[in-house]
This record gives sequence, C-alpha cells and structure tokens, in this order.
Amino acid sequence: MESTVHQHLKHQAVLWLKDKMTDLCAAEVKLSIQRRKRTADAVGINMKRKESRIIEVKATRQDFLRDDVLKSDFGYHTASHYAYILTPEGLLNKSEIPAGYGLLEADRYDRIKVVKRPVKNKKPALKLETLIKRTGRAATNAYLFQQESRLSKDETDGVFKKKPIAHLVRATCPECKKRRPYVLPVEAKAAVCTTPRCQTMIELAKARPFHTASYNQQFLNDLQQALEKKEDYL
Repeated sequence: MESTVHQHLKHQAVLWLKDKMTDLCAAEVKLSIQRRKRTADAVGINMKRKESRIIEVKATRQDFLRDDVLKSDFGYHTASHYAYILTPEGLLNKSEIPAGYGLLEADRYDRIKVVKRPVKNKKPALKLETLIKRTGRAATNAYLFQQESRLSKDETDGVFKKKPIAHLVRATCPECKKRRPYVLPVEAKAAVCTTPRCQTMIELAKARPFHTASYNQQFLNDLQQALEKKEDYL
C-alpha cells in the first residue's frame, strides 16, 4: 500500500514539473519500456523544447534499495530525456544515485531543490508522441477520478448506512443540467429538480446519481436528541 509520504511527494513532483515550464504533466503514467510494463510516479512534457522528464519518488531508503529498475538497462532514464529521483531531504547521498539520474530533495515545507543534475538522454527509448499520449491519458483519468470522488464522497464515513431508510443522492437534471443533492427514500426512483423555475422530474436510473450518504433510524434518533439538547450546547 502506498504511504502518505510517497503519495504527498508524488503530488509535489507534478507541481515541480508544472513549475518548470512543463506543458503537460501527470502522476502514475503507465509505460512500456522494452516490453516491460512500468508506472512512472510523475511525467512532464515540454512541447516547445520537445523534452520529457520522469520523476521517481522514493520515500524511504528501503524503497530505494529494493528498486532494481533504477539501475537496469530499461529504467526510467532510458525512456525520457531527463530522469530524477525525488526524496525527503537528506535521505540519499549523491554518490548513491544511479548513472543518468538527477536527485531532487523536498524539505519539510515541500521546497524542492536540485541536489544532482541528470544527464540528458539524447535518444530516449520512448518516442515523445508516445509519452504525450500516455501522460495525457493519465491526466484525464486523474481528473475524472477526482471529480467522481468529489461527487460521491460520504461525509458521514458510512456511520449510518446500516439498514438505511433514506439516501443523500446527487443527480443532474436533464433539463437545466444542475447537479443538486436530494434526500430520498431508499426505494425512490425519481426526484423533482429543486432549481427554481425548473421542477423537472429526474429519472434516477438515467441520471447517473451519486449516492453520497445513507441515513438510518439511528441518525434520526441522534438528530432528535441533538435538537432536544440544543440549549445545553449554547
């Protein structure tokens, strides 16, 4: 399972690439290098310079030491013009970095500095067009996943989903195209758009609804108790 530090550094890698005048960048880009499948932590493309950069994140020394890909003939440094390893500050020495790679370090405040510059690969194993296609696909997937996750996030963490009597649903009206939340009975098959002057009947089966939360009798009991004791909290 990916650690919080690794996930955070991966995001910082994309931000760093974007800051370096990169036109297209994404995390978790799936590649095929010499018929071997790899997933690059971050990839950046500069269209004007026709250059590609790959960043591999290492959050711990153990992660770095057990990665045989970095030192192999089919590592990330062979696939792009420039390749870097990004680590927390002070994790690795420059002498440990495999040939061809640069070393980036992020301090406690996510300020990234270049500790060792990479060696430019003038003939990458992957064509720039291939990297553009793969990076664009990863960026699109990330955007769609982010939007879907935002719409379907359960703010109650599923505490009241056992034996639900109602759902909080987000649905898009086919007429006004507004996506709004609706509290509906579990068996509901439709909802009336709450946008003023619309009032269109939304068929949930066709509207790709997002069930963002569920409520049961326990929720109603807790809500009633909170209302009854309202004065105690003031």
